[in-house]
Amino acid sequence: MSYKPGLEGVIAAETRLSHVDGEAGRLVLAGYELEAIAPRVSFEAMVYLMWHDVLPTAAQLADFAAQLAA
Repeated sequence: MSYKPGLEGVIAAETRLSHVDGEAGRLVLAGYELEAIAPRVSFEAMVYLMWHDVLPTAAQLADFAAQLAA
């Protein structure tokens, strides 16, 4: 085992929800490029996507937002 400064080569966590490619400057959340989806969906819709693996319909989003607010 050799010394490596910082966190080089250290896996801090594994997740199915996101992928970070620092060299390419890419962040993928639940299958969507962050730069593409962030301007198009609300925070609540992103939470729904992360929890349910699909973007909500308008009715699902309204119900989910009401649940979060409660």
